[in-house]
Amino acid sequence: MGTFARLLQQDGVRVPDVKKEEFQRRIEKLFQAGGMMELKMVQLCDKQTRVLKKATMQNTKMNFYYNYFEDDCWENAGFSAERDGVWSNKIGWSDFHHVVVAAYVLQSLYLDGTAVPRVNGEFVTSRVYTGWINYLFHENYSQKKNDPWPLFEALHDQRVTDLGEYDWKGLVQDTDGLIGYYEVRAVLEGTAALDKEFDQLAGRVPTKEDEKDDGSGLNFYGYARQLKEAVRCYHKKSALSREEQLSMIMEMLRSHYAQESISFDAACQRDGECDSKYNDECDSKYDNGYLEAVFCLAVLTNAPVYVIKVLAETYRVRFWELWRQVKDVAKRKPYQEAQEDSTKVPPVSTEQFFDITADDLILFWGDDENIRFSKGLEKWFVDLRKQYERIMEQEFTVENPLHWILDLMEYADKNYYCVYTFADFFEETLKHLNDRRFLALWKIYDGMLHDPEMEKAGSVIFMPDEPEYEQVGLYDPDARSRRRLKGGWSIMDSKDKNNAARATFRRYMALLENRNLRKEVFGF
Repeated sequence: MGTFARLLQQDGVRVPDVKKEEFQRRIEKLFQAGGMMELKMVQLCDKQTRVLKKATMQNTKMNFYYNYFEDDCWENAGFSAERDGVWSNKIGWSDFHHVVVAAYVLQSLYLDGTAVPRVNGEFVTSRVYTGWINYLFHENYSQKKNDPWPLFEALHDQRVTDLGEYDWKGLVQDTDGLIGYYEVRAVLEGTAALDKEFDQLAGRVPTKEDEKDDGSGLNFYGYARQLKEAVRCYHKKSALSREEQLSMIMEMLRSHYAQESISFDAACQRDGECDSKYNDECDSKYDNGYLEAVFCLAVLTNAPVYVIKVLAETYRVRFWELWRQVKDVAKRKPYQEAQEDSTKVPPVSTEQFFDITADDLILFWGDDENIRFSKGLEKWFVDLRKQYERIMEQEFTVENPLHWILDLMEYADKNYYCVYTFADFFEETLKHLNDRRFLALWKIYDGMLHDPEMEKAGSVIFMPDEPEYEQVGLYDPDARSRRRLKGGWSIMDSKDKNNAARATFRRYMALLENRNLRKEVFGF
């Protein structure tokens, strides 16, 4: 049980060598911008505490299990060049999930073939992920178009057995994708399952929606119906044996598909004749042109898989045996591209992607030039500066500052739950333990943690410390010194998790970690 994501891809696709370095840089930036972090254990002075550090690429590898925005842990995920890219285990359903899926989407955009993320059996086709990627990297990626057939074939070759349960129609975005979808259905269900649908589609009056198509999609339905009848007529009327007929058709198709470019006009000069309908007796015009009609309609159908499936059914041969004879050369002529404005994906900001405000992005100020803090947060920064200056004007000393700082970190974890100090700021503090500037920042934190209003606000996630509640709530097996939570952290109401106390402390620690912003506020 759980939520899992993976990238389904066509065999042999890869990130081109010239793009690998850029791809790895962008994967690291995406994971960092998405709040993916490492939790590191620190043991000093007989105390244990955990600190946060942005996930980073180490020898073309990344490994993490905590998301800053979700404020929670899931199973490990990351990146490995040796493992061919992004990898993940259980990813939950919130921000950790969204960042991992976005990473898979980014990888699919870099791969040189069909690839699509899938979450618990559902293909990911949301444009939001591509929009966020466009925002992060100032790109103009369009939603990647994936032809369902190459992916279906790759999974079949990998001996995946539940292909009929996949939502192949979820990949359809244009005419090529639609024909690929029908090819998949033909292989899974047989062409007879599509006949009635094709009859309805080919016989209906075009709608305004069809005006977006170049006409090829509508033509496919009619040609597909006629192709089946033409093959039946050739099979029935030709004087050649069954084996000779099939061999001749396959030789003809292979020669045609192997051409560098496929031209409908050059390959078939009988377009008008091929548009005729055929009755059970076969139209007399095929008396001397059966094979030409089959060839003509095979070209006009522009769906190699469907053509081979029709032949397999007519001549009672296994489809995959027949397909192997042409698969290395078979290709579909690209249809006219959709209108440019319909394929573009507008940028989606980090605020929009995570449904947060700029005030939640203190840690990322400077990396993202679009962050504009609220007036309320700007005022808070001014107030913090005033507190800092008042403390610096006083004479104060701290006995054993390391013990004191570790006690503060432990107190925050126990009484407010998982309020972490960042690793870089903690290490910076250790290098300046006797520097009054750093001690002043920790004194501000001390005041916050022991403020009665903060303690009251932070208590909403805990069970009361009273005898009648002794057996109620959840204990944290990793830290018995913590107070008991009211319920599971992952399912706790977000308003309780993001109470005023925890939100304030997390923002303050993010401010201290962000050296550029800290300098703007405190002067160093």
